[in-house]
Amino acid sequence: MAIVKMKKLRMVALSSEKVDLLKHLQRLSCLEIRQFPAPESLADPGAFDDNSERIKELKRMRADAEKALKLLKKYAYVKSGLFSNRDLISRDEFFSGEGWDEAVSSVRTILDADERLSVLRGEELAAGSLMSSLSLWKDCSVPFELDHTSSSRVMLGSIPAFKDTDAFSSALEQADGEVFVSRVGGDRDRTGLMLVCSNESLTALQPVLRDYGYEPAPVEGMTGTAKDNIVSASRSLDSLRAAGDELLTRLSEQGASRRRIKLLYDRLTMEIDMAEADEKLANTAAAFALTGWVPEPDVPALENLLGKYCCAYELSDPEPDDTVPVKLKNNRLTEPLNMVTEMYSLPDYRGIDPNPLITPFFCIFFGMMFNDLGYGLVFIIASLIIRSKVRLRGTMKYMMGLVLMCGVTTSIMGLITGSFFGDSITVISSMFGREITLPSMLDPLSDPMKVLIISVAFGAVHIIFGMAVKAYMLIRDGHPLDALFDVGSWWLLFAGIAVLATGGTYWIAVAGVAALLLTQGRAKPTVAGKIIGGLASLYDITSYLSDVLSYSRIMALMLAGGIVASIVNILGSLPGSIILFIPIFIIGHVFNIGINVIGTYVHAARLQYLEFFGKFYVDGGRAFRPLGITTKYFDIVEEDQA
Repeated sequence: MAIVKMKKLRMVALSSEKVDLLKHLQRLSCLEIRQFPAPESLADPGAFDDNSERIKELKRMRADAEKALKLLKKYAYVKSGLFSNRDLISRDEFFSGEGWDEAVSSVRTILDADERLSVLRGEELAAGSLMSSLSLWKDCSVPFELDHTSSSRVMLGSIPAFKDTDAFSSALEQADGEVFVSRVGGDRDRTGLMLVCSNESLTALQPVLRDYGYEPAPVEGMTGTAKDNIVSASRSLDSLRAAGDELLTRLSEQGASRRRIKLLYDRLTMEIDMAEADEKLANTAAAFALTGWVPEPDVPALENLLGKYCCAYELSDPEPDDTVPVKLKNNRLTEPLNMVTEMYSLPDYRGIDPNPLITPFFCIFFGMMFNDLGYGLVFIIASLIIRSKVRLRGTMKYMMGLVLMCGVTTSIMGLITGSFFGDSITVISSMFGREITLPSMLDPLSDPMKVLIISVAFGAVHIIFGMAVKAYMLIRDGHPLDALFDVGSWWLLFAGIAVLATGGTYWIAVAGVAALLLTQGRAKPTVAGKIIGGLASLYDITSYLSDVLSYSRIMALMLAGGIVASIVNILGSLPGSIILFIPIFIIGHVFNIGINVIGTYVHAARLQYLEFFGKFYVDGGRAFRPLGITTKYFDIVEEDQA
């Protein structure tokens, strides 16, 4: 339950052993390699390997593997359950490299087949479009190439279906008597026509053609009749569809390669990490140098590994100006709060791990806001089911742990307030002619002022505890007087206000004010500055008052959730039938949980971020990122577990 101490590693080793050493460091997963700070003597760019092209190629291969997996999901779909685990693989199989070439070949086959399928789909579309576009003239026996003679023009075209063909023909004859119009087909939108006219009359016919919306047939460069071309396109379409079906079958058969492509993806990620780490090393022809960070508990394992290589290394404590990565060490109870802390910011390496400090407050505040035994049991059961079905990791693991703990506090608060899916027990029992009410020690709906007082009291404890943490940090860092002046003076004033509010003497409050006036400007160089600094500090009392009042949101969310739950139960009881009550009850309470769980989480976190962290927290930490095995599809286990 602390920030893990770090050691700085400086090492020089033989270039001939670099690849093997990096591989074993990656498998050990305890060293964060930093960019080597080359002195001027090594400022030659050649001292650092340029792996940019290799990294680019590896990332391209990984992108291809990912695309191939997406295509398999489309063409060789395998149904997975709601809760699916990642595949298990032994360390020996993962690091063996077996199946690499086959996986690369499978990726290429899938991508080529998909590319060819796209081409075929385009050709199918073109063939279908051609058949559709020629359908207006399918009954015309005149071939397309016979579009003119020495003295006449033969034109295939169409006019809108709502235009009268006879009127169109008459208009053409009036424009020039030497014209022949024949209707050769049509559909609901257009009427297909064949026009024959002399070469000389073509110009005179243009105004009529425009007025009637005449469009020439898209047959330029074609030979044969429309029917001949439609038949040819139909045969081509059948052939294209058969070829497409064959490709779909081939893609479906590639489903058997899904596992090895996933393995290729994870191995490529490992290779990319290795190549990026290699770029941070300083190299000569015979040796290379690296620097990095290692957690203090992992030092023995690292030294045991380095002892197998010809190398020289030094482990030292961080220097004051070092930016040290942060790794949090927590137990099963406090680890879920990592997701709350990481959403804000990791603590500074020289700060303090907030997870153990916020765990009880976050869970209590969440439970108070939800305060329902039924909802709490839903959280607990859902968390236990998911944890039993899925091998959780990362944020999902933290989330399910947090849901479980908050479910417990929500259930406890539900017992205190007598709430089980709102007042469902009372409503359901009254539907059967007998009203049963759960006992409660606190009813937010009937006694909101008491809830407000309790919420504000919890807030005061939360803030004072945060100030105590600040005092501890000051004492730890060798500043006990600062702890006395900056924290003790405020506590004295708070105690005086509390005594005054209960009818006691005002002298304690006066002593607190005097302490602030005399100490809060102590850093100023002049007497006037010290006095002004002390007076200005008294204004902070409004900040503390605002912080305490922020905890009234606990009462607000308690009321909101309870009122919505009661409304759902009332709506369900209106039909007077338990059969109709059940679906309304389920849908309504699922909705209530959905809209409240996010708001409750946000407000519980906000009370930590602003009111609590503001009293002591030093943020800005950088997460510890060791060279390790980062996998997306597989969990690496020992041989007997695979």
